Amino acid sequence: EYYEKALAIAIEIGDKQVQSKSYGNLGNVFQLLGEYQKAKEYCEKALAIAIEIGDKQVQSALYSDLGSVFKSLGEYQKAKEYYEKVLAIAIEIGDKQVQSAAYNNLANFFQLGGEYQKAKEYCEKALAIAIEIGDKQVQKYCEKALAIAIEIGDKQVQSALYSDLGSVFKSLGEYQKAKEYYEKALAIAIEIGDKQVQSKSYGNLGSVFKSLGEYQKAKEYCEKALAIAIEIGDKQVQSSLYGNLGSVFKSLGEYEKAKEYCEKALAIAIESGDKQVQSASYSDLGSVFKSLGEYQKAKEYYEKVLAIAIEIGDKQVQSKSYGNLGNVFQLLGEYQKAKEYYEKALPIAIEIGDKQVQSALYSNLGSVFKSLGEYQKAKEYYEKVLAIAIEIGDKQVQSSLYGNLGSVFKSLGEYEKAKEYYEKALAIAIEIGDKQVQSSSYGNLGNVFKSLGEYQKAKEYYEKALAIAIEIGDKQVQSALYSNLGSV
Repeated sequence: EYYEKALAIAIEIGDKQVQSKSYGNLGNVFQLLGEYQKAKEYCEKALAIAIEIGDKQVQSALYSDLGSVFKSLGEYQKAKEYYEKVLAIAIEIGDKQVQSAAYNNLANFFQLGGEYQKAKEYCEKALAIAIEIGDKQVQKYCEKALAIAIEIGDKQVQSALYSDLGSVFKSLGEYQKAKEYYEKALAIAIEIGDKQVQSKSYGNLGSVFKSLGEYQKAKEYCEKALAIAIEIGDKQVQSSLYGNLGSVFKSLGEYEKAKEYCEKALAIAIESGDKQVQSASYSDLGSVFKSLGEYQKAKEYYEKVLAIAIEIGDKQVQSKSYGNLGNVFQLLGEYQKAKEYYEKALPIAIEIGDKQVQSALYSNLGSVFKSLGEYQKAKEYYEKVLAIAIEIGDKQVQSSLYGNLGSVFKSLGEYEKAKEYYEKALAIAIEIGDKQVQSSSYGNLGNVFKSLGEYQKAKEYYEKALAIAIEIGDKQVQSALYSNLGSV
């Protein structure tokens, strides 16, 4: 009814664009009502006007609608033709999202027609674009491509897709699921003797164990990956694995070893002229010196990272580098300067739509305000981070943020509220298998019970925290927990 009114006015005033849109909207309504013939008529009227006024985007959407109508009518050949038109326009106007969806729709038709090779090819194109633009449909495309690869028995593609699915779940913070997929990729790679994928899979599993705080296991897997990369002479992967191992040794508190591995990664990157890996290696070295308390040296390395990022126009790394420099100033107790750098990093992260870095920066600003005793402001920033983490489904950040908010409430003397937030952090950490956050959450809950004078309960929680810290080999946390246990 409303669309008909809009159409009547558009015809009366001669507004072609609104006429086209209204016919299209009416077509969609008839399609939803299952009146496909009527839907077809209206979409065709809309399309004729869109072609007349040269609106490519609307043409593309209408070809897609018509493709869907013909599919519902069982006219697959005609539907396929329309989806091909959608694809052609999407390529012409550079609309990556529509290209990805069109390749996916066309893959469906090839699959229906038993043309599995072609279906696989189109599915892979859809997937590649979805990964490139960070489309949330990527998981769906992966699963479809995987089904086709299994159907035609293509082991190599199966292995690659399990690996892609692992990466999807890793980016969502679902490490347990990521681990399962990486293990499937590895099993197939071993079965077919694909050394390159074996190396990649061991490396990916190492990365998952690192995210889960299982550093000993991360080290084992990264070393397996590195041995294969050296055997097959893959310098790029070697460089990346030296960097990963450096990061693992840093987490284990073995800073000298961390430094040694990061320097190996850097040497290969300089030799091959890979600016991106050089930048990552300088960043890792900055992080090592930061952990050693050599803040001046850390600052120098982070400035090198920033210089390369500006040189190659890498906005993401620029934002991250300003953030790291802010972090160094924060550790030096120069909170005002830290705040300045975080505020330089934040607009870039917002500009490029990097939710993850935005999240980290809001968190850092929250931490700065907490150090300045501005708890209300700290709380506001932590809540912003939490909202982003929930929006993008990042369980790890959610867990960490509940911990930070718990810490703010503890500083405000609101122990019951602090307890509630620490318990939320713990629940998520257990769900995703993050041992490090489990340990810190048990420790934080121990602190709350201690503040409430419930020493027996505090002791229980400290012991739980300590058991995990020993299991994952975190010496620093073990030391703090022994001290806490001594105090109760």
